[in-house]
Amino acid sequence: MDSGTKTLEDTNLTAQPRHLQILLFDAERAWAHSQLLKASLSLPGTPTATRHHLIRRLSRAVLRADSLFSLVTALGSRVSAADRGQAAAYFLVLKGSLAFEQKKHREGLNALSVAHQLLATLAATAPTAHEEALANEMIDEIEPMLRFCAYSLQLDISRGTATLIQETATNEQGNLIKGYNELVAELEEGQGKEKREAVELSWRGKTIPIRNAQLVGVVRKVKDALATLVADRNVASGQSRKPKKGAARKEVMGARRMGTYDKALLILSEGEDVARQLVEDNKIGLSKAHSARSEAASAPLQLAHSYIVYQLLAIRIKRDLLLLGDTESKLKAREAKIADRERDFVATNGTKDPNKADVKVRKQRARVYPGLVKIYDGVLQSLEQMRELDVVEEDGELGVAVEARIAFIKALRSQSLSRTYVLLDEYPFSLSLNSRAKLYAREARSLASSLDLENSANDFEEPDFAGELLPLETPSFDALDASLFADYDLFSKRWCEVSGANVNAAEPEDLSLAELNLDGLVNTVRKTKKPEFYDVAYSYVVAFDMEALARKAGLRGAMVEEVEDIKKVEVEPTANNKMAVDKAEEEEKPQQEKKGWGFGLFGRK
Repeated sequence: MDSGTKTLEDTNLTAQPRHLQILLFDAERAWAHSQLLKASLSLPGTPTATRHHLIRRLSRAVLRADSLFSLVTALGSRVSAADRGQAAAYFLVLKGSLAFEQKKHREGLNALSVAHQLLATLAATAPTAHEEALANEMIDEIEPMLRFCAYSLQLDISRGTATLIQETATNEQGNLIKGYNELVAELEEGQGKEKREAVELSWRGKTIPIRNAQLVGVVRKVKDALATLVADRNVASGQSRKPKKGAARKEVMGARRMGTYDKALLILSEGEDVARQLVEDNKIGLSKAHSARSEAASAPLQLAHSYIVYQLLAIRIKRDLLLLGDTESKLKAREAKIADRERDFVATNGTKDPNKADVKVRKQRARVYPGLVKIYDGVLQSLEQMRELDVVEEDGELGVAVEARIAFIKALRSQSLSRTYVLLDEYPFSLSLNSRAKLYAREARSLASSLDLENSANDFEEPDFAGELLPLETPSFDALDASLFADYDLFSKRWCEVSGANVNAAEPEDLSLAELNLDGLVNTVRKTKKPEFYDVAYSYVVAFDMEALARKAGLRGAMVEEVEDIKKVEVEPTANNKMAVDKAEEEEKPQQEKKGWGFGLFGRK
């Protein structure tokens, strides 16, 4: 067999892959050069001989592909049926592409139809999902050329190309590939020997088929990561196995579990980058050539990308909530430790400093509470990104659940901010945030009341990482409301104590008629210190001489003139005081000419 300048005898054929790779790489090199020349045809100033060079390079690729298929056929049983089928499909695709560039549409239609049918057989009998996706990708690439060839030959493709491909391949398969039927029979025979792995996704009761070769590996890694997190959840809840007594807390809240979530987030982030790039490439391909198959393949690709993004955000939310719970539990443990030390000190020495323990607790909370607010901000950002996904917007029930979780997290964040402002003795801001948290909690309860949580949780098999730590159930809302009302009562009492009011004093309605003394009550009211909060506005009003400000602004000049005119009319000057009146008028003239302060902008006539 002649291959360029070298000749390989049948006795020297071996099953080593390097002999096949030489021809394969040579064919790929020639094909890549032809595609480079094809891309330069649209550039200005391209020589007219470029298309001629393009055809020559593509013809060389076809020649090398034919040599590769002949060598594989000569090796016989030493090469698997799947490899021989792939070599035959590779040769037919290059042959059809050459005919398409040469505008030999009938020859291109014949070669591409046989290649389409052979690739469909390879996809159906592929032992792995990756090989199946590769075959499907090749089918999607040659289908636009098939449709154009049929259109150029004025063939009827209004009902699709499946019937035309079947008829053309049946007539031409024996002419283009020798032993085609035997090859197909071997492929179908080997299909039952190996069980193909199923790589697919399940989303809200729908199955997402994976047809892209690059996405197959990504989906496999994503499913493994999700399975790891599900096993971790079962271990933490005690369903899978019971951890040791001393290692229970470390297993549930320790760094090992956080590392598991970080690793899963890294895998899903990489998968999301690959899926997003594939979606963008598919959009570019659809803008160049439309086909029913490519449009049908784009929907599962976009759905797979949305699924990966949703799971990424859900896992990120759960990790943040786990970190939040771990931080709060550590804070409570430290506060309990401080209280125990203070109790032991009192029991030992018999004296107590009431402010010492409170100061330590406030310092601990001052270090922790700002971090909790930042974690809530991250959870809110993830939930808002989840709300903007297409799969969430199209699913009404899921969209309402996400909105309810957003309102619930906003209530928790406002509560944390309210407790932070208490540490700064800013009680008005704290109570305002507490009231806002109650509104968010009421909104979340209202949205959750429209959901059927019991039935929806059993309808779908995929894990809901976001809803595990954010259950939209009545006990959760009751606990939040009770906590908010307790904070409101405590902060109101502290504010009154700081401002000088006596909250524990008896009200007049609480006194009996015998003890009610009007004089004493009046004296008591007069002695009560006025809260400083109500003196703020009054201090700003009376802190300045308003008469002097009005006089400087020129707003008092007109009134002074009117008063003086009235005095002149009512009281006639006598001869003795006429000189004094003239002198007073002369002194007042400069004041009348000065219209006001600031270049006379105020009081100008």
